Amino acid sequence: MATADGSIRLAVPGALLWREWEDGCVVFNRATGETHYLDLFTSYLLRLIEAGVDGPDALASTACADLGGERTPLLDGRIARALENFETLALVERDP
Repeated sequence: MATADGSIRLAVPGALLWREWEDGCVVFNRATGETHYLDLFTSYLLRLIEAGVDGPDALASTACADLGGERTPLLDGRIARALENFETLALVERDP
C-alpha cells in the first residue's frame, strides 16, 4: 500500500493507453490487459504520476498549485485512496 512518505511510479512505464472525455476517461493497461474507468481527479493524479510526480506529498502540492486550492485532510485522503486503488489495480507501485 502507498504511504504518505512512499515513492510512487507507474508499475510498467509506457503500458497505459488513454481515452478521455469531458467527465473522465478509461485507461487500458497493456501489461495486465485490463481497462479501468477513472473520474477526472483520479485520471489527473495518474497523469501526474506518469509525468514523474513522485509521491503523495508531491501530488498534493502539484494539485494545489495546478487547481488553485489549499492542501486539506480531505485532499490528502482522496490522494491516499486513489493511490491505494491504483496499486490494487496494478497501475502503480512503490519503489523498493
